Amino acid sequence: MVGISGGAFKTPLLIIVFGLVGELAAASSLLSALFVSVASTIGYYRKDSQLIGYKIGLLFIITTIPGAYFGVLLRTIVGNREMLNFIFGIVLFPIALKLFLAMPKSQNHKDEEKRAPHFNQMSQNKVIIATFAAFFAGVLAGFIGLGGGTIIVPVLCILLGFPMIAAAATSMFTMIFTSSAGTIMNYTFLVQTESATVFLFYGLALGIGTLIGGLIGSKYAYYVNTAHLQKLFGFLLIFPLVTMMKLGHLWLDPNGSGYILATIGNTIIWLLISITSWILSSYRNQRNKKGVNKTMRVY
Repeated sequence: MVGISGGAFKTPLLIIVFGLVGELAAASSLLSALFVSVASTIGYYRKDSQLIGYKIGLLFIITTIPGAYFGVLLRTIVGNREMLNFIFGIVLFPIALKLFLAMPKSQNHKDEEKRAPHFNQMSQNKVIIATFAAFFAGVLAGFIGLGGGTIIVPVLCILLGFPMIAAAATSMFTMIFTSSAGTIMNYTFLVQTESATVFLFYGLALGIGTLIGGLIGSKYAYYVNTAHLQKLFGFLLIFPLVTMMKLGHLWLDPNGSGYILATIGNTIIWLLISITSWILSSYRNQRNKKGVNKTMRVY
């Protein structure tokens, strides 16, 4: 519904419930992302083929795949990954909050209001910036394992003016190719080990579930107000950022020995940030409305 594969939730599930190591869980989650991206793209295309921005999507594919390879290479040579993860989280947090707290501007009931804008109508400078951002999304996916949709969707919405549902559909379209490239990389490495069978089993098992979910999500996303979809995306994006910054580890598991405790801590922090931000935003909006009403009465 919001253009991300759910890896931030699937990976902890595989680690906590099924006891997979982190790298193997992330690889299995990425394989399942191929299924949800294909199913969602088909669902969006059947509903309205103009929901997907094909040209900008292909441009993102060209840059995200090399970015993912560079991210994997960077992961092998960088010593202090935790510090870079923290920096990435700090950079992306304002984006997540901006989308989560955005005020709805339109109900978007008309079909044309939900469709992706034409490529020729986009500012050339903004397209260039978006292309660099897509490369960064690939780097982030390869380095941390965070799906490229976490950056691609905000870039499409904030920078290029896509309606949320069109951004989600385009993100799913690009994810077909990026998840395929990442899965090939992972399989090439794992096929030489005994972990290849485990990787395929859990990846395909998750894939069946995400295939069904992708078809359902893309179907019902069309009938949800795009502003509400945008808020949902911002709300969900906060969780992987909290996880990436290891805030739960710092709070409940400073020794790094209990993944379950860290996940519980991440979940509590995620909800506290979201609820607090929502309350403050609601209070601010109420004050602004009172100020507007007072001004109108004076006038």
